[in-house]
Amino acid sequence: MKQFTIALFSIFTIVGITAAQPISTQSPFADLIKQTGDKSEYEGQDVVVVFDSSWVDVEESGLSHKRVRTLTKVLTPAGIAQNRAVRFDYDPSSNKIELTKGRIHHKNGKVEDLDLSSALDLPQPQHMIYWGARMKILPIPPLEVGDALEVESISMGFMIAYLASDGEMDKYIPPMRGTYYDVIMFGSDIYGKATPPKKLQSYTITMPDTMPAQYATYNDEVMASMTFSERKLIYNFWKENVASYSEEPRAPDSHDIVPKVVFTSVKSWKDKSKWFFKVNEDRDIFGANDDIRRAVKEITKDCKTDSSKIYEILHWSAQAIRYSGISMGQGEGFTIHPGIMSYNDRCGVCKDIAGMCVTMLRAAGFTTYPVMTMAGSRVETIPADQFNHCVVAVKKPDGSFLMVDPTWSPFNMELWSRAETEQHFVIGSPEGEELMQIQKFTAEENDFSVTLNTSLDAAGTLNGTMRIEGKSYGDARVRRPFSDAGQDQWDEICRGWLTKADPGAQLVKVTYGDLWNFYKPFVFTVEFRVPEYAQVLPDRINYVPFSAKVLWAGGAQFNVLNNLTSDKRTQPVFTYNPRHVTLKETLKLPPEFESGKLPEARDIGDEVAFLKGGWKKAGGSLVLSQIWKVRDRWTPAKEYAKIKKTTDALKKADALTVVLSRKGGK
Repeated sequence: MKQFTIALFSIFTIVGITAAQPISTQSPFADLIKQTGDKSEYEGQDVVVVFDSSWVDVEESGLSHKRVRTLTKVLTPAGIAQNRAVRFDYDPSSNKIELTKGRIHHKNGKVEDLDLSSALDLPQPQHMIYWGARMKILPIPPLEVGDALEVESISMGFMIAYLASDGEMDKYIPPMRGTYYDVIMFGSDIYGKATPPKKLQSYTITMPDTMPAQYATYNDEVMASMTFSERKLIYNFWKENVASYSEEPRAPDSHDIVPKVVFTSVKSWKDKSKWFFKVNEDRDIFGANDDIRRAVKEITKDCKTDSSKIYEILHWSAQAIRYSGISMGQGEGFTIHPGIMSYNDRCGVCKDIAGMCVTMLRAAGFTTYPVMTMAGSRVETIPADQFNHCVVAVKKPDGSFLMVDPTWSPFNMELWSRAETEQHFVIGSPEGEELMQIQKFTAEENDFSVTLNTSLDAAGTLNGTMRIEGKSYGDARVRRPFSDAGQDQWDEICRGWLTKADPGAQLVKVTYGDLWNFYKPFVFTVEFRVPEYAQVLPDRINYVPFSAKVLWAGGAQFNVLNNLTSDKRTQPVFTYNPRHVTLKETLKLPPEFESGKLPEARDIGDEVAFLKGGWKKAGGSLVLSQIWKVRDRWTPAKEYAKIKKTTDALKKADALTVVLSRKGGK
């Protein structure tokens, strides 16, 4: 260990880490606080964490006791404002937390103990999920630049409740009894929040010698050791000079980029799979009643094939069960609500919507299982719980599985969203399954197509129609603005795109497809008019393609990347689905005008990202065709310049300006 780490661990030994006993009025951390430095050493930072240290003691049942101590130094006046209160989140159904220490280490070396009785215990702000989570907030008196705030807490239990419990202590034991797992982030917290730099972060886990654990480190170096003590195994993880973390636009989940340790006593994914199967089957989660069986019969009455039955049940579950996490009481968390409950309540979160789908598919005669998955980031090979989402697997006659996701299926034609490409998952089956991964989908499968037919008159007025259609996830993007709004707002959505492209644009009429038909793409056509759109001069007309302007006016809704503004970045670009946009405009020229030399066609980028296309003459019309593509959902930072270059070019509608001259030079 380096000198700073050795010094810190020595102080912990002297001061003690097992109680909140008073210390002398002189700070034992004064030298460490001074050694940490000031704002000149931490450009752009308002605070620096001197140390962030955790100790976890695990019992044979899997029950864990955790002590966390942090010391944060204020570098700027803004850092004072950031530390007016400290928040501790907890879920009463599965864990409890106690504040044991709060101290200000003043820059003059004096120590001031805080009144812990002033802490408030309040409900957490909640949105869409209402499970009774709470928070403790400790108010902090105003600090000064150079002061450091020391806070310590102890907690017991785990952050997500899987199962109901029979006793007060039992509810804090993890659902997979006799096991323990942890994911330790050295940078962001587990929720991906921005974090300041840390001089030292350390994490110690003490396990019974009957519960050996496996672990691996990812994304960057983390120091690790495992030592023996009397009937104990002690695992230490630490890292010095942990960089600050803040998410760049369209960055991957922090779990995929910051240093981390994945730790578990679970031996294999098959063990996790069999447990997940059994924990639901033992509680008859997927049992159907007569109401559900009648509903399944009605939903599938016109279906001629098994595939069509699966499709109809999937979309009924997706559309009929509203995403709203109302607590079932004890056992909330990853515990799937019984299908009968979800059918009656018509609401739930991903696990409950998936459970509804499993229940109905089983009632229809299919062998179906719930599935643990991670939407938005990878799952590492170490079999620790790294999941945030629940989906469905249907077993085929050949033993393989068809994957469906009702939570991502509302207003989506696909059984499995093309925005969930390369996603890891573990099926809960009686035989036990390994960690698996969804195949990669191509950018072309997700095409978003904008086709304009426009005509220009001699006064510069533009008339036209715009047809928008998508494939796979491209179709989901087409539907989304309308599925998220009342039908009385649809015309305003289209008008907004037009007027953002040009303030003088007028909406004439929109013809909409059937938003609720998931067997064919949702297509709509916008008729519009833009008086005096083109620049009319005595001898020529300058025309900027309206198609290029309206594409960018649609922004993210039109599947382009409209928030990549920085020239450089350190984090990869993550877009969920590979991007593919096809843009075409056929412009009918005024009879008395003709086109001269056209702007050069564009061929920018390579296989990672490219923009290709340009104008061509076609009788009395001009045709502009462009294709923009980003090949992968995950693009390394070193390739970012390629995406940025093509995106910037796509924005520059003026570069495609055509000059129309009067025939005969008059």
